[in-house]
Amino acid sequence: MNMPETKQQKIFSTKFLIILLAISILTNIILIIKVRNVDVLESIQIALLTAPTVLPADHVRGNPNAKYTVIEYADFQCGYCSQLNENLITLMKESNVRWVFRHFPLTSHPLAEKAAEASECAGEQGKFWEYSDALYALKERMTEDTFGKLAQKLGLNWVSFGLCMSSNKYAPVVSAQHEDGMKLKIAGTPMFYLNGKRFNGAVPLEDLRKLTGVK
Repeated sequence: MNMPETKQQKIFSTKFLIILLAISILTNIILIIKVRNVDVLESIQIALLTAPTVLPADHVRGNPNAKYTVIEYADFQCGYCSQLNENLITLMKESNVRWVFRHFPLTSHPLAEKAAEASECAGEQGKFWEYSDALYALKERMTEDTFGKLAQKLGLNWVSFGLCMSSNKYAPVVSAQHEDGMKLKIAGTPMFYLNGKRFNGAVPLEDLRKLTGVK
């Protein structure tokens, strides 16, 4: 005997709803798993990245043949970067370290990119590291006038520095280093590698000392 059409329709509708419910539950489970494991997946991806190496165009501070190499990506408007800068300056005096600085201006810091360009313009006159230290040592809020004032304070040729800044000639350099940082999946600054091992944030001086054999 054939089942009445209305009953068949009810059974079909019930099965269809069960299938939809099962798909919905499965989809939600997958989404939950993805959300909960996003940090784990990100950590695995970062761990598989190749650490950067020192390049001929890099700004290098310290013994070029040092036992330990720090390659730092930083932002001149970043408070934590300022702390790390101070710690690394002290470490340089105590350990056999060479220090490479690369730009990673954050979009949340409106003057970070211009500050990076200013440091490069200072570098044309052999004062990249002095200018960088001065930027991090600022006690007042950074403004557009800061860059020229620091150049004068450091005794740079004002005309050459001004022409360099107005030309934006180092914008491509800063942008390229930022792009390299993006490929390394930098989420915030500072981020640095010490002999190929990655560290995030302003690592305390005592920890840096231990990592570089300072007793």
